[in-house]
Amino acid sequence: MICCARISAQNNPVENYVQQVGDYADLYNGKIETNYNIIQYENTPYYMNSDFTDASIIYRKIFLPNQKVRLDLYKEQLIVLPPDNRFGIVLKSPEVAKIFMYNKTFEWMIPPKESGMKTGFYIHLFFGKKMQLYSKESYSFQQDLLTYRFDHKIQYYLLYNDRYYPVKNKGSFSKLFKQYKKQINQFLKNNPLNFENYADVSFASLASYCEELITSTNER
Repeated sequence: MICCARISAQNNPVENYVQQVGDYADLYNGKIETNYNIIQYENTPYYMNSDFTDASIIYRKIFLPNQKVRLDLYKEQLIVLPPDNRFGIVLKSPEVAKIFMYNKTFEWMIPPKESGMKTGFYIHLFFGKKMQLYSKESYSFQQDLLTYRFDHKIQYYLLYNDRYYPVKNKGSFSKLFKQYKKQINQFLKNNPLNFENYADVSFASLASYCEELITSTNER
């Protein structure tokens, strides 16, 4: 009878699951994700791809490393994969403060109404004292006869003096910082940026330079 009891405990799926998740039980206790039917959908609205990737997150003000996640940018929700690797669990988006994955930082943001920006997950591209640069990748649903697809677009926003400014190209910075137009043009001449193929790096580089201009002016 003692032997039987030990076997039963080792094969108890509930007990094994609790041992696996440990202190993360609250994280994996949520709604199961509804997957997109690959037969009906031409593509999926996940960041990068539909694979679960390694990430660290700040959820309910707690830092949780070594997670497997994927980010749905149509539904604006983060899905985490429990240790049993069965079903993805949808987290409550407003309680996901940050996501660290693909060497990028995602933040849940509720921008002011006057900004015209939508609530959702934004990529924080540049951290400056005077300004912040964000990008927003979004998907819109489209239907074509018997199939569905998601159209993808990226928008960039510069937070400066407590106001969000949409930036579309290098000209947006020249208009925003008119007093530094000559310096900006010279910087672009000396440092050719590729806003078409390397938009994230290009926007971040230009924002960093504008930060330097403003900082140096204020220090004089």
